[in-house]
Amino acid sequence: MGKVFLWMGVVLLAIYLVKSQYLSSKTWGPFRDGCLASGGATEEQCSCLSDYVHERFSDQEVQRIMDTRITDPVFAEKVNKTVVAGTLACRNP
Repeated sequence: MGKVFLWMGVVLLAIYLVKSQYLSSKTWGPFRDGCLASGGATEEQCSCLSDYVHERFSDQEVQRIMDTRITDPVFAEKVNKTVVAGTLACRNP
């Protein structure tokens, strides 16, 4: 019986983590709005790119990207590669 409660706890923790990381993103909307403000993409493409970026970076990392607070060259390279790949993937969503 103890194992059942342990597994239930693990499952509930996993649900909480997924919900807090992906379903209630505080940077998804502002990131998409910034993409739309660039004027070169449709709303569908910007939503796709926002999903793509948020699958690969945490909310805190996305906030750093939007605030242009990227000081680590390795992280900057990862951001550049991710945005380029996301842009290509979302060209025709």
